[in-house]
Amino acid sequence: MERDVQGEGYTGDGETRNEFSGTGGPVVQGRDFLGGVTINGFVDPAVKATGDAALVQAANDLASAVKRQWREEAALRRLNDPYPLPVRWRPAAPQLMEPWRSLVRLATTGIGRESSASPSGWASGPEALTGGGGDLVKVLARVPTGRLVVLGEPGSGKSMLLVRLVLDLLALRRHGDPVPVLIPLASWDPDREDLDLWLEERLGIDYPWLGEPGRTGANRGRELLDAGLIMLVLDGLDEIPDRVRGRAIARINDALGLNSDLGMVLSSRSAPFAATVRPQNGREVRVTGAAGVEVEPLDLDTVASYLRDSAGGPTHEARWQEVFAALAAERDPHPLGQLLTTPLMAYLARVAYSPSPDAVEDIAYGSGPDGRPLEPGQDSERGLVPEEHHAPVGHPLELLDRSRFPAPAAIRAHLLDAFIPASYARHWTPARPSGSRHRWTRGQAAHFLTFLARDLEHRQQGTTDLRWWDLPDAAPRILAGVTVGLVAVPAGVVMPFGAWLGVGMLVGVAVAMIGRRWSPPTRSFNRGLAGGLIGSVLGSAFGLGMRFVLGIHSPAGYLVSGLALGLVPGFLGGFRAGLAGGIAASFVGAFVGEPEMGDSAPLVNSVGFAVAAACVVTLGHSRHPARGLRWSPLGILTGLGGGLVLGIAVTLQDGLLSGLLSGVVAAAGGSFGAGLEAKPVEATVAADPQTILDQDRVTFWTTAMAGGIAIGLAASLVVGSVLGSWRGALAGVADGLATGLAWGFLQARYGSFTLARWWLALRGHVPWRLMSFLADAHRRGVLRQVGATYQLRHAELQRRLAGRT
Repeated sequence: MERDVQGEGYTGDGETRNEFSGTGGPVVQGRDFLGGVTINGFVDPAVKATGDAALVQAANDLASAVKRQWREEAALRRLNDPYPLPVRWRPAAPQLMEPWRSLVRLATTGIGRESSASPSGWASGPEALTGGGGDLVKVLARVPTGRLVVLGEPGSGKSMLLVRLVLDLLALRRHGDPVPVLIPLASWDPDREDLDLWLEERLGIDYPWLGEPGRTGANRGRELLDAGLIMLVLDGLDEIPDRVRGRAIARINDALGLNSDLGMVLSSRSAPFAATVRPQNGREVRVTGAAGVEVEPLDLDTVASYLRDSAGGPTHEARWQEVFAALAAERDPHPLGQLLTTPLMAYLARVAYSPSPDAVEDIAYGSGPDGRPLEPGQDSERGLVPEEHHAPVGHPLELLDRSRFPAPAAIRAHLLDAFIPASYARHWTPARPSGSRHRWTRGQAAHFLTFLARDLEHRQQGTTDLRWWDLPDAAPRILAGVTVGLVAVPAGVVMPFGAWLGVGMLVGVAVAMIGRRWSPPTRSFNRGLAGGLIGSVLGSAFGLGMRFVLGIHSPAGYLVSGLALGLVPGFLGGFRAGLAGGIAASFVGAFVGEPEMGDSAPLVNSVGFAVAAACVVTLGHSRHPARGLRWSPLGILTGLGGGLVLGIAVTLQDGLLSGLLSGVVAAAGGSFGAGLEAKPVEATVAADPQTILDQDRVTFWTTAMAGGIAIGLAASLVVGSVLGSWRGALAGVADGLATGLAWGFLQARYGSFTLARWWLALRGHVPWRLMSFLADAHRRGVLRQVGATYQLRHAELQRRLAGRT
């Protein structure tokens, strides 16, 4: 770049000033150049560091998705309406954090650190971390290690600070820089999973394209973590159970040790954090390389200004002016003044006493099935609802009544109770014309949310993550298994074989269930199915060998008997469990099987089919949502092997033509059915709960149809070759329906979720249109959303709802 000396910056004495504006690439400064100057092309430092431009692009895509996600969520949480509350913080107690000198030494001498941050920008000590408002991004930059713990009391604004920090970091982020990703810790069990493995799974759910395989064979989320292109923003250490919280910090330290350049922000309530790092009885622990700040209480003037500015008009502003004037005139500290020191309480007071312009008084009661308005306290889905859940909140001056509210806890309870009625006094228009326009009353909403809060607080041990794929565990565990077992009963009735079929299934299932203790099932069932297929061949050979040694005649039908039973136990465990169960079931079929039907055969076979299907679905159903399909080489080989073995067996029994036809159809259908398995799908934005459910639903029905068609065709050909096309068609439909349904339950969560939703709706615990209800609650601000997970607006609200009688 050459500059005209007569242009801008000319000083008049033949010199130019060092003035640059705008943006550009590298700038070379010098006075006298002798000869030509060559400037090599600019190399992106991120690409140079990772060696993978595609990985850097994945990080940039993730940054775009995270920015869009949290901008939308910040709008729904009304963080900028009318403005963010100016939260301030001070340095955390020094005994809870590592000494500042340790942070400096780690940043300057740590093995493997590549950070280029200049020490000139570091703070001189923790006392320099004091700040407020939007300064947290600057404070983080002054911590030598880039690691910070944010402490505070319940409702003090920690989560709001983290959302703002993520958006501020993204606004300052350069191409190829690490991407800040905010992840709640509530669903992490540090006793069962390393932080890295849990993060990898969580990233694949919230940002589905990060589950795709990358250049190294690992998925993109794993590669981004390993390359240091993700900055962890972990919210809610205190939401992990007390007994494992110290273990959680140790696991976090392990992850930090694997990548010394890894930046991290961790939030927690102050008291649980202090009790964890400095327990009265136990081992002390600290977060490696982390400084700490603690959020301070709000002053009353700040809250007063916020409530007046957000009142929505002069009338409601005058009400709050009257309240705070009365507080100022009080001689003794008033409970209201003691309570309004956190953003949560200020927000709840605003929602309760500063109604939205679209609020209506009569919406609380809704309408009944006949379209007529319901009376106060009446509910269209649940009958009577307590009147206090409907009562509109009055003038904020009532909060000054000491006889009604003698302590801050009483006002807190009142504001928490008023939050849902006030939120459901607002109209809501769906964002899409096709969206549900169903409207829930205040009483219905309070009832349904109370059940969900109790489920989170009690059955799920206090987690705040409301995930639709966890709901099936709130229904009886055997619900899905019993349903599929009942569907399998007709298959046992129409199968034209002796009672050995049902007995063999029961024996194989029993052996596989014992073997699963040493060989548990994996996320894919193809290893177990491969074991079952091999076991069926070995078991049949052993059974027929025993018959030969004993001099017992063995028609080819006995081979079919054995081979037909071996695959079922493969669904219940890993390779060894499937192998053991397949050997046991096939031995029974080949050794004691009688092809002719007896009077007891339909009953015994029905019981065997039902029990086997119920056990397979109950013990083997998917516990995570599926986000697409992929071809499994092992599944394809298993299907081909099954078709080959079945074709040989039918050939020995009924001739070459029947065997060839059966084998080809079974191999093609089996490869298609067993070869499909769940996988993450590509996406460019953060996933939401409804999107994950839609993808899981497609996977459920696709795998169900593939498995059902494969088994149905094979069964119809085998049975039809012996007893005619009509009996073959009946057997094919019955077997295909039961097998397809079971295969769908094994591969996706949608089936179990749907049954649980129906069960709970019939009992009045949740609405029939549950996902629409949750989306509506989210838009009203009652729920918040983090990726594919919902949460109640605050853990305090969850605990209050869960404690209702």
